[in-house]
Amino acid sequence: MFRSARSDVTLVVLVIAAIVFGGSGFGGFGEKASSSLLFVGWSLTLLVLFMLAVRLPLRGGGSRWTAWLINALIATAATAVVIAANVALYRHDAQFDVSREGRNTPPRQLTDVIDHLTAPLALTYFYNAGDPNALATRDLLETSARNHPLLTFRAIDLDKEPGLARDIGVHAYNTAVLQTGGRKVQVENTTDATRLGYAALRALRAQPQTVCFVTGHGETFRPTPSHYHFSHVETLQGEERPGAGDVLVAEPEQLDRFQLGLGEIGFDSHGIVTATADAIPSDCTVVAEIGPRTALAPGEADRVADYLKRGGRLLLLLDPVSPVDADFASRMLEPVGLSTQAAIVIDPLNHFRTDPDKVAVPYYPPHPITQRLALTVFPQVRPLRVSQPPKGVISTVLAASSQDGFLRPPAAAGGLTIGAEGEATANADRGARPLLVALEGTWPGATPDRRFRLVVAGTSKITTNEYFPYVSDGALSVAMVRWLADDETVPNLTPQTFSQPEIVLTSRQMRDTFIVLEVLLPLSTILAGVVVWWRRR
Repeated sequence: MFRSARSDVTLVVLVIAAIVFGGSGFGGFGEKASSSLLFVGWSLTLLVLFMLAVRLPLRGGGSRWTAWLINALIATAATAVVIAANVALYRHDAQFDVSREGRNTPPRQLTDVIDHLTAPLALTYFYNAGDPNALATRDLLETSARNHPLLTFRAIDLDKEPGLARDIGVHAYNTAVLQTGGRKVQVENTTDATRLGYAALRALRAQPQTVCFVTGHGETFRPTPSHYHFSHVETLQGEERPGAGDVLVAEPEQLDRFQLGLGEIGFDSHGIVTATADAIPSDCTVVAEIGPRTALAPGEADRVADYLKRGGRLLLLLDPVSPVDADFASRMLEPVGLSTQAAIVIDPLNHFRTDPDKVAVPYYPPHPITQRLALTVFPQVRPLRVSQPPKGVISTVLAASSQDGFLRPPAAAGGLTIGAEGEATANADRGARPLLVALEGTWPGATPDRRFRLVVAGTSKITTNEYFPYVSDGALSVAMVRWLADDETVPNLTPQTFSQPEIVLTSRQMRDTFIVLEVLLPLSTILAGVVVWWRRR
């Protein structure tokens, strides 16, 4: 009796759970959450049917025809429940990838673009049936395109349809053709689904965007080379992910990774010389002044300020050694409530590895630039001062040091030796230091219809080859340009860094990890052993 009663309770609980999970799948949650809830409800429903089938007798009671009728009703009801559950699951498809390294999961760069489509996109992939990487990419594209009405996907074996490929202009295996709104993007010889995500973003871009890098003051920008040099490093992912081990070979202080990241999403880049130009060229969507080493010539600050006054978009990345004279400050910083000084922010609490002059920022205020950002590192960053902006200007501090931050001269970069007097001065000057500020609105004295955007940071190193791959520095660099260009139609895509993957922790995270793994875990094991011994003695 007890066993029967317990099984009845279990059956009732499973029925209630199946109804709750199945009903929650239609409760207006997100797509993934709804699909997962329906999958759990479907699994519980099949389990309930199995338990009922085991408990039901093979033949119903009563006459022969009554027994046949009861069995027919039971079979019909079970079939109807299974069909309804499968229809609900099919209309809310969910994928669970249990493979190593998630090789059956489409990359986020691709799914983000597809999930935010607002216009039809046609993707045709001419693959090589003898290439296992191409077949894996085809499967990933099919998974990404499932249940997306705005995406039309076709996978074509090039050897079986050579005429169709020739008509479209495809002459190589593993070529993807993306078309939307009369625009066409073609990517040849690729088995990397991540690259196709960036290609989709380029196809969706309605008009070309150009980033103009200011040159002539010792900036490290150079024209985009015709060929980048890559090496290959074996990673834990092995050969399962095409391009997983590709490492860019370039000078650490240059901007190759940054330029590659902008080019992947459809931005063109070239240099401009503001010292000899009469005005900022009209084709510049965003102007970037990154790490100047010499002062601007007379009149240059006026040209850039006039550009902002006309509704321009400027990315201004200064270093502690960047000269900021009175003319530069009065024309470009002070009118919108900004100022700076030649110093380095030292943060003994949040910093990269053991270098307190490389400030780590784990938290951000809500802003389009900081969406989905993780940890960022600001190496050798100069402080910014933010005062009350003028009317019509919105100022947002996007990144700041911890409350333990203090300042040191630029010569303190690379190490600290603080005596008693220096330590007392540091304690007196501690406080959160703004490192990155975004401003938008109407420049003082401009007409209200001309709205500018300006991003100012105290370091240019986040965009260089050396630090671009670290944590979210690359994502932050690209997101700043996208926000300045009003390119916010799809989420910020994490750029490829072409470097070895790393796990980077702040000093606090390293300390907490050490305490948990090296202190609390052994102590808990010892304590559990003592408790077991005490109970058994």
